[in-house]
Amino acid sequence: MSEAWFNFAIIISTQFLFLVSHACYEKRFFDIPRLLGLGILSGAVLGLLSDIVFGKFLGLWSYTLGFGLSFLLVNAVLLYGLFAAHVLLMQRVRLLHFIVWVLASGVVFEASNYYFPLWTYHFFDATYWIIPVIVPPVELLIAVSAGYVATAFTIATIAHVFLGHRFSLIERCMNRKSII
Repeated sequence: MSEAWFNFAIIISTQFLFLVSHACYEKRFFDIPRLLGLGILSGAVLGLLSDIVFGKFLGLWSYTLGFGLSFLLVNAVLLYGLFAAHVLLMQRVRLLHFIVWVLASGVVFEASNYYFPLWTYHFFDATYWIIPVIVPPVELLIAVSAGYVATAFTIATIAHVFLGHRFSLIERCMNRKSII
């Protein structure tokens, strides 16, 4: 059990370093504390719902630490909170930039999880009957990438509509301007 918590700490640390690197790239290093605060709020709610609905009930993934309430709360605050902070960092970018950075964040998460296993996907069992012609690794790549992008757009939309955190790509969609 302590190895799984160690893996969790490594994944969180790696994602935090990636967030700091991206913030430096965007020249927004000093916004990190504010983004983390907002990210924890939105990530905690979305993460808890996502883990319970998609992970536990639909069985699309499982955690080595299980689905206990204490782990789910810590996971929602830290893991999803960091991801949400990363999404909030990109409020002024165009769509392509947004998707590239979201997928890069997903690569960091998945590479960390590969070397320090914390979660396992069960897409093969759940979706093989839907898309039987795609090779399972490709299917997993598509499903995971779509999941990261969909989660990022959900976070951006919630922040845009309810928290007043304006995203230029959402504004462009509403005004029907070019978002790419």
